[in-house]
Amino acid sequence: MLEVGDKVKFLNASGGGIVARVIDSRMVSIMIEDGFEIPTLMSELIKIDPKDAAGRFFESHYDIVLPPESSPEEPDDERTSTLSSQIVKDRKSEEIFLAFVPHDQKWLITGLVDIFLINNSGYDVLYNIFLKTALNHYEGRDYGSLFPDSKLLIDTLNREQLTHWTEGYLQFLFHKEQSSFVISPFNSEFRIEGKKFFKEGNYRYNQVIQAKGLVIKVLSLTDHLNEREQVKSKETKEIQQGGTIPKSLISRFQVAPREAVIDLHIHELVEDPANLEKSEILEFQKSYFLQCLDSAMVNHFSKVTFIHGVGNGVLRKVLIEELKKQEGLEYFDAPMSTYGVGALEIRLPHNNQ
Repeated sequence: MLEVGDKVKFLNASGGGIVARVIDSRMVSIMIEDGFEIPTLMSELIKIDPKDAAGRFFESHYDIVLPPESSPEEPDDERTSTLSSQIVKDRKSEEIFLAFVPHDQKWLITGLVDIFLINNSGYDVLYNIFLKTALNHYEGRDYGSLFPDSKLLIDTLNREQLTHWTEGYLQFLFHKEQSSFVISPFNSEFRIEGKKFFKEGNYRYNQVIQAKGLVIKVLSLTDHLNEREQVKSKETKEIQQGGTIPKSLISRFQVAPREAVIDLHIHELVEDPANLEKSEILEFQKSYFLQCLDSAMVNHFSKVTFIHGVGNGVLRKVLIEELKKQEGLEYFDAPMSTYGVGALEIRLPHNNQ
């Protein structure tokens, strides 16, 4: 594992530099001699340590001085600030907010207003914000990442400019280094009555912003996850009892227009698979596969990728046997660079219209 300050050399390119930042568990930012930083996979670097043989062989001198380390308590982005420790401590639900906070806390309907995106959760959030225009088009307003337990200043506007924020679209991706499951991307439209910005009574004190403001809950991640588990539990019972899954099932796995990716590992399908026999697990996976395939056809999807894993190959064999019974489908191994050797890509040619 590389650390800030380590001297490294590029394996697939000439030169090297100093580790300036650790981006995540696989990637670091390397500062080279001209002062630029280059994001690089750790697997493409070799650490230069004069104490070992490899280090002595690759030893080089780099005239680089790293800037002083910023405190982990203060994010590098000047627009970002952390939520108070008391808010995090008292948190009962993980939520995302959009907040409008007047500069003048005495005369609330005059002066400038700060717009914040607030991440009151334990997840890193990748966000994308669109605002709806007068011509009913969507204009990209801002995008980026937001640390857990923090708020981001999106913009500072006057009262007239606030009317641009009455309608828009928000998208989120959630990341954690360790998690028992992957949260699906979240997409949501938002609407705010324009007159709300001009009524003093709508600006109320809120603990999250520790000021008076107009605070809109965009997403309760806790409720979202609870609904996910309830839907999964309901579908599990329906399949076990021989029922059917709603035709809209495939939309839960949509990753692009008319494309979906479905993980058939049993822990992704059943809340508590410990009580299922191996034969029951296989039958459940097959049934879920067929239900998703039917849903994809009904909803005119053109491509569906099923992740079956490697294991002993039994599930893959069952899936292929079922696919052979279908007419008009094309199937082959999904790209190894993305899914390894444990996935099947299915094309539905009759839906390419």
